[in-house]
Amino acid sequence: MGLTSALNTAVFGITYNQRQMDVTAANIANADTAGYSTKTVSAKAYFDGQGNVAGVVSNEIRRVLDTQIQEDYFASLSDTNYANQVANFTDRLDDIFGTIGDDSGLASMASKMTAALSGLVNNPGNYAAQLDVVSTAEAFAREINSSYERIYDLRREADDLLGQQAETVNGLLQEVSDIDDAIREATISGVSTAEMEDQRDRIVEQLSGYLDIETSIESDDNTLTIRTSKGVELYANNQASTVSFDATHAFAAGETGNSVIATTPGGTSFDLLDATDSGSMLALQEIRDEVLVEAQQQLDTIAAELSLAFSNVTVESTAVTVGLDDGFDLDVSALQPGNSITLEYTDTGGNPQTVTLVAVDDPTLLPLDNTATARTDDTVLGFDISSGLPATYITNITAALAGTGLLVSNDGADNLRVLGDNTAPTTVESLSAEITPTGSSDQGLGLPIFVDSRNGTEVFSDALEDGGQRVGYAMGITVNPALLADSALLVNYETTPTANSSNDPARPEYLLNAFTSGTSHFDPSSGIGSASTPFEGSVIDYINQTVAFQGNQAADAKTYFEAKETLTLNLAVRYEESYSVDLDAELAFLVQLENAYAANARVMQTINDLFDRLLNIV
Repeated sequence: MGLTSALNTAVFGITYNQRQMDVTAANIANADTAGYSTKTVSAKAYFDGQGNVAGVVSNEIRRVLDTQIQEDYFASLSDTNYANQVANFTDRLDDIFGTIGDDSGLASMASKMTAALSGLVNNPGNYAAQLDVVSTAEAFAREINSSYERIYDLRREADDLLGQQAETVNGLLQEVSDIDDAIREATISGVSTAEMEDQRDRIVEQLSGYLDIETSIESDDNTLTIRTSKGVELYANNQASTVSFDATHAFAAGETGNSVIATTPGGTSFDLLDATDSGSMLALQEIRDEVLVEAQQQLDTIAAELSLAFSNVTVESTAVTVGLDDGFDLDVSALQPGNSITLEYTDTGGNPQTVTLVAVDDPTLLPLDNTATARTDDTVLGFDISSGLPATYITNITAALAGTGLLVSNDGADNLRVLGDNTAPTTVESLSAEITPTGSSDQGLGLPIFVDSRNGTEVFSDALEDGGQRVGYAMGITVNPALLADSALLVNYETTPTANSSNDPARPEYLLNAFTSGTSHFDPSSGIGSASTPFEGSVIDYINQTVAFQGNQAADAKTYFEAKETLTLNLAVRYEESYSVDLDAELAFLVQLENAYAANARVMQTINDLFDRLLNIV
């Protein structure tokens, strides 16, 4: 190696050392700067034809980080933020429903209602006992109303947060675009982009909490592509999709809110949250449209079954024999929309069959699906009662039961007659109707303690019209004004004094048993039970089951969040360790650089001395 080549090598070494020292000094100065990644300088040496160093390029500054850990950490953020939102809202939802042991909440109100009715059974003529039942019923209705309203407020809060986060995501995507502009220009100019890449990572980290996203770097200009977890592009070719959300102004019972819409630069729009698997935004939508709606359905079910348990009465049929055929006659004159007739019979093949005939006032609802009742062992048939004429009811029921092999007719007094057919053969085992009384006397022991106040004052009969009377009923359930005016109706169920006295416990006993012991099948669409095995029990059983369900849901959500949070915290530590500045290592390296710098300087000094000697010789 000649002196000139050696001198060039030393000069290049000093230049490279100086660049390394600048970067190392920057690392040390930014050791406590959040999001700053350790930087290194890469060098590339060029040689001439004789193998001598002709140049060293040391402008490329690289970041030190583990991209796999970064990817895992960003992915965990979406899961953790999703879990955090769910845990937060389900915990507050659990507070609304209370616990079985609370002094407030639905379970407590059910216990108080049981105690008040029990007190009335023991002393039916006592005015204070009657007022206790009425006041407890009022408190029960208010608790249901209040719970529904609080859940509605939670839905609105989730909707508001969804709008705020949509706006934030829109802004973050634009920030990525701005940074990518600068990165692309710096890349073309040969300027380091490491600091800008750090900044871009911080934005992607924020985005990952809102949406489950995937990123990739375009090798030609070092810009980014962002896709949702389901592969839909949000940002590509330095162009960002626009994220928009229109606040949902009102939440109709059972209906979902507005969607978050993403519009590509080309003008194509899509539902953003259909394209992602996790993130806080998806959690908010699911909370708003699924979790909280389900909770409202549970309250509707409680309100509906509470009303029906107290009001509905079973109308039994009368056994009848016509020739060789046996069956029953049933009075259907008191049927209201939503009321039902239950028929049990044995078909021509000797198989037991159960048919539930449901009355409707809107014939366009027909035919009904089997899901119109919660039972899994029945066939549901609907029939039209819009005429208001029992004779027409029977005509429609006869048409509905065509093909069963039964002999269905009007008995001549506008009662439904259903006979087996001795020649078919078919046999009828039972026939009865569930009727909702319209008044408080002379219609059996049932009493409409609660009514529907959403459209004046209406008896709740669980009608299927207009989307179903029970949808949103929890917001309108109230105590019957007639009962508020006369608490003695809790005891007096007939207008003939000789048949009913103020000391008769028959009605209070009926109401207590209906509430605590009456067995019903509950609609599984509210999350309690399943389509194949719906929850079966009393109203108070269902209330306790619902309260327990909400408690378990909140506990599961908390456990899930804690597990995800632990994973994210561990990944965050590993991620930070992968890029953060190690001060000890950097200081030690700085010493090495100073030594190398000094060595190169000595080489240059030695070469300078040698050149001086050569010149002196000459």
